[in-house]
Amino acid sequence: MTSKKKIELKRRSTILFLLTILFTLVIFLRLFYFQVLRSSHIQKIATRQQEVRLKLEAKRGVIYDRNLKLLAFNLPVESFFAVPDSISNKNLVAGRFSNLTGKTYEQLRSSFNQEGKKFVWLERKCEEGEALKIKSWNLKGVYIQEETKRSYPCFPLTSDLIGFVDIDNKGLAGIEYQYDQLLKGKDGEALFQKDGWGNSYQIKNYPLVYPQSGKSLVLTIDLDLQAKLEEELKNSVDLTKSEAGSSILMNPNTGEILAMAYVSRENSQGRYNDLRVKNKVVCDNFEPGSTFKIVTAAAALEKGIKKPEDRIFAEMGKFKIGKRFIHDIHEYGWLTFKECVVFSSNIGMTKVAMEVGEESLFDYAKRLGFGEKTGIDLPGEAQGILPAPGKWSNITLATFAIGQGFSITPLQLIRAYSAIANGGFLIKPYVVKAILDEEGKTIQEFHPAVIRKALEPKTSYLLTDFLRGVVNEGTAITVQIEGVDIAGKTGTAEKPRVGARGYEKDKYIASFVGFFPAENPQIVGLIILDSPKGLHYGGQTAAPAFKRVTEKIIPGQNIVFESERGKSNDGPSGVEFSYAVVSKQKPIDNINRDKNLNRTMSEVPPYIEKTASATQDSGLNLTEGRKWGGLVKIMPKVTGFTVREAVKLLSSHSIPFKIEGSGKVKKQIPLPGTKLVQGENCFLECKIDD
Repeated sequence: MTSKKKIELKRRSTILFLLTILFTLVIFLRLFYFQVLRSSHIQKIATRQQEVRLKLEAKRGVIYDRNLKLLAFNLPVESFFAVPDSISNKNLVAGRFSNLTGKTYEQLRSSFNQEGKKFVWLERKCEEGEALKIKSWNLKGVYIQEETKRSYPCFPLTSDLIGFVDIDNKGLAGIEYQYDQLLKGKDGEALFQKDGWGNSYQIKNYPLVYPQSGKSLVLTIDLDLQAKLEEELKNSVDLTKSEAGSSILMNPNTGEILAMAYVSRENSQGRYNDLRVKNKVVCDNFEPGSTFKIVTAAAALEKGIKKPEDRIFAEMGKFKIGKRFIHDIHEYGWLTFKECVVFSSNIGMTKVAMEVGEESLFDYAKRLGFGEKTGIDLPGEAQGILPAPGKWSNITLATFAIGQGFSITPLQLIRAYSAIANGGFLIKPYVVKAILDEEGKTIQEFHPAVIRKALEPKTSYLLTDFLRGVVNEGTAITVQIEGVDIAGKTGTAEKPRVGARGYEKDKYIASFVGFFPAENPQIVGLIILDSPKGLHYGGQTAAPAFKRVTEKIIPGQNIVFESERGKSNDGPSGVEFSYAVVSKQKPIDNINRDKNLNRTMSEVPPYIEKTASATQDSGLNLTEGRKWGGLVKIMPKVTGFTVREAVKLLSSHSIPFKIEGSGKVKKQIPLPGTKLVQGENCFLECKIDD
């Protein structure tokens, strides 16, 4: 081989060597780029191709009534999904499931072919028969996921209050929405990977994150009361041919909502075509009519403008104010202030309002909670609309006094009457009593909250006496139940036009709100009927409905009460706040059911100290006369007596009473020697001697 050939061979070898080194270097750099610099990105791509992250649904909390009866819980169900790249026959899968779901064949087929699509829901939360049918198809690429479906065993009972959830168990209305964060818990996660042959998927490393169950709720609602209330409300809507009806039962001493219902004409006939997002009892306003007259009465009493016995001329049923007239149903002449409330005289209450003035009327409306939200733990609460003072005309003052020309909410109205029933305290209504953990242990309890002192005890006592008169001899005599002392007020208001000024022709809102037993109120209730046909006054429609509800929930209907004592940190300093809760120990007929108020010391109002009865006793002068247990009762002198002595004396002679303060009696109403008419109470103001 010549030297020239050797040189050429060496040159070629060198070039080949260098090319080999260069190629090796390129391969190395490429490997370095992918395995080091781009490794995380490539790993993510591989993971997306091989894995599906599957949500593990948390168990939603249970909802109970106050006696731990189930209102909402979870049922295990099966859902079906597909992983598109594992489906062997996409046309078959799309065809089969298009017959079951709301999706068309084209929509399903298209979803299988979307680039990067790793998960497609086929059918969610199937019934057992449907799930078995799908399993029998044995379709490759279709998988099962265990989920839960919300169930409401008492539906339609409490449906507006409880609300509902969507397909993913997310609360959309009512309690389910308001407490969604507590109820829903925290979802977990599992990994769904291709098997070793790359043909199908299976769970790996199950689970990555364990689901955390939601908290459960115990409500203040009593399911038995709710059932009776809804049944009677439906009957009343049908009987009066009303467009709808609303009702609330509440403990006036605690603010606990015991039952709440809204019934439309369709619902009353068993038709439930939709689930309402809005609870109309909480979210709607209405004009109250004469039930609002307690505001005028309260202002007049507390300002010292009127006494119950003051006489007012009712103009024989027609009273001109400016260019307009205020009318009464009957042609009343002279009435006492109390009778103006008892017989619901628009003219009498208008004249009282003129003496009280707009500033004081507005102030007492605000004191009693009108024009502000109650703060109830339910979504969408309305606030109502009150006319701002300062620009009222005489007719504005008159219509305000009789409950027209503005709007309030059912919750505001029942809370105001609760303040009368409990001695003057404005309280916060609530529907959740306790929160439970997964094991059923109580982790939080909710207690009565006093917003403010709205009325003096003396005023609440006098208003209670007025309201008892409404039932015993006034516009609500249709409410009377033998052996049950009821206090309440009727209301009839013209119905405003929607989206326009003025009122609907021949359409009214009829209502009744009251509490019982009047001497020691346990329940305050409200019935509202929207546009009853024919008879439309509150005393003709809503009042009889209240009576029928009351008859169902008093003795013989398994409704029982137990009085407890407690202090509210939110109440006025030094004020002891009493409350009553439903339990299984003492029937309602043992708590002042009779008008003969034979109280033991354990049944004395909770703000009276429970000590041994006084030994001292005094005679009570009784004379024969108008029948009240065969006797006319004469108010004895108890001024100067201790609370214990006064309680014993009055109780021994079955005279109903209310007491403010403690120590010795400094003032009594009525005065000693006054003849007491049937159902009349006495009021004692007590102070501790310095």
